[in-house]
Amino acid sequence: MGFGVVPLLNAVFRRMFTSAGLRPATAIVDADDTTIHFWAHPSLLQSPSSSEHQPPPPRPVVVLIHGFGPDPTWQWASQAGPLSRHFDLVVPTLLFFGASATRSPARSDAFQAAALAALLTGGAHLPGLAAGAGGERTVHVVGTSYGGLVAYHLARELERQQGGVRVGKVALCDSDACKGAEDDAALAARTGVAEVTELLAPADTRALRRLMAVCAHRPIKYVPECLLRDMLRRYFADKREDKIALIKGITTGEGFQLPPLPQEVLIIWGEFDQIFPVEKAHKMKEKLGEKTTVKVIPNTGHLPQQEDPKLFNQTLLDFLLHPSTSNGSAAAK
Repeated sequence: MGFGVVPLLNAVFRRMFTSAGLRPATAIVDADDTTIHFWAHPSLLQSPSSSEHQPPPPRPVVVLIHGFGPDPTWQWASQAGPLSRHFDLVVPTLLFFGASATRSPARSDAFQAAALAALLTGGAHLPGLAAGAGGERTVHVVGTSYGGLVAYHLARELERQQGGVRVGKVALCDSDACKGAEDDAALAARTGVAEVTELLAPADTRALRRLMAVCAHRPIKYVPECLLRDMLRRYFADKREDKIALIKGITTGEGFQLPPLPQEVLIIWGEFDQIFPVEKAHKMKEKLGEKTTVKVIPNTGHLPQQEDPKLFNQTLLDFLLHPSTSNGSAAAK
């Protein structure tokens, strides 16, 4: 009965991306055959036209970085259209998810960020983003959950390279970049697992049900077992040991001070996030400094972009399109 549901959903989410003007592409970004699958607007995939007509000024770019779970088309489907009205998008698939892979032994969020920086600044991969392609491009970086950790490191890496692109703003969504071993232990205790890898990299359908229940604030009434089996096989079982290594390779924790970013930062958090409690959003703000603002999305859990996409999108667009007029914490209204 549910055999064809996951392929159908996959087709629906891919269609939402293509309807937003995005096209799939693949790039090898280093000598370790680090291969990144990504979606991008055609203007970024092509070199600027040499037409005599003056080309329109390039739009800012938004990079959307997904977290653990299904393909980025699933995780950012509700954002692709609204954001595409104002920005050119790059939506990568992180290493060890989907078709993205590497021969490198590195498994850290910082390595993921370095690979994405190579994609964005390599020139040949995104010729429309290269220096000289209509001038220096502004790139805003947005990440959710694990993708927020990668987004933080990507902003730092692009700032360090100082070439080709200029980092505009950074949005971190339900992403605890200052978590430590005690936070992992508390999460494991709250969810009844021995360690967080059992929660975030489920090995069977029972564990996947638990993860889905923890991520969502609103109760999930019923998901057929056959649908869970298909999701597990397609999106969680593949490269599971590598995903566990990614969890263990997260660079936050003891000895990591979370240096402030020079950019304006928006922290978006679900009010009832069970993975990273909302108090961690305010702790992150303390560490990231006065250029950081917190917005809490009411009545949502770990995935506010899916549970309340309208409010999430408005909150994100307000931040990206307009300069901040105040700092501090607030609830999104």
